Amino acid sequence: MSNTEYVNNKEVNSRVCLRLKEAGFDAIDAAILRELAADARIPRAELSRRVGLSAPSVADRVRRLEDVGIITGYGARIDPARLGYGLTILIRARPLPGEMHNMIEAIRETPQIVACDRVSGDDCFVARAHVRDVAEMEAVIDRIVPFGATNSSVVQSSPIEERLVEL
Repeated sequence: MSNTEYVNNKEVNSRVCLRLKEAGFDAIDAAILRELAADARIPRAELSRRVGLSAPSVADRVRRLEDVGIITGYGARIDPARLGYGLTILIRARPLPGEMHNMIEAIRETPQIVACDRVSGDDCFVARAHVRDVAEMEAVIDRIVPFGATNSSVVQSSPIEERLVEL
């Protein structure tokens, strides 16, 4: 990283830190989030030990982080391939005029689609789906095509898994 990139990054981080401090978010909250992101099942006593606070203080902080919507839930990470879903696909979609609602419903009602973002650019949506094979991939795409154009890609690998943003 060049000095200019570092300074710009430092300025951005300073602005982010200022906003978080104004919201009552501090370094201990950040440490709690990092620990929970790594292991949501961590016992509160261990979490307390790692962040250097009492268990009741940590419980209060976690409850506050939940109440303000920073922590939105807890869950298990599932490997779709081990469940027989050997292909992960990205589907970019652009609805025909007047078909936005129908396309959203088709995406929502397709169980293989596990995530969908509305995006800027040439396409309106980027959906992520897990399918067993190419035939199932075609069937998923065929549910969306009546409502607009699609373009799909097969994910070959994910060199960066979903991760926590820098705190």
